[in-house]
Amino acid sequence: MDLARLWLHFNEFINDFVKYGIPFVALGLSIVSFKDSRKANKVRDRLSELEEKIKKYELEEKEKEREEATKACVEARIIKISKGNYKMKVWNSGKATAYNVDFTIPQECKGMIWRDKVPYEFLESGKNFEEHVLVHFGTPEKFKLTTTWTDEQGTSYSKEQILTV
Repeated sequence: MDLARLWLHFNEFINDFVKYGIPFVALGLSIVSFKDSRKANKVRDRLSELEEKIKKYELEEKEKEREEATKACVEARIIKISKGNYKMKVWNSGKATAYNVDFTIPQECKGMIWRDKVPYEFLESGKNFEEHVLVHFGTPEKFKLTTTWTDEQGTSYSKEQILTV
């Protein structure tokens, strides 16, 4: 008889557990699951924001590269060939061809740099030309030089530099 009573109590316990315990466990699991999904959604939203920023940055970088590919940049430097012998090297460091390349220097330096080759009709990317430089007593050690050029559409550009002898 004790075994039958024990079985009835166990059966009642199982029935009560199924009626009340499992729903509470399910409710607890639902709450935990809800909290975890909210955290996951926050992480996913933050990740989406970061991906959007990265894509925007990459787009800006590609736009800059595309813009740089269509620009020329003419620069100049004075280089020493040997003792007392100097030349001014003018080159296109951009990625597009520069047209009607020229340079201007201050009035006090006019006789110092020969202007044999300017205006240079077109200067392709990576190409250069040289002009003779006369250095004598009284030559300024540094001076301002402005290079000018146009692009294929005829838009004028210039770059101002300080050159040193």
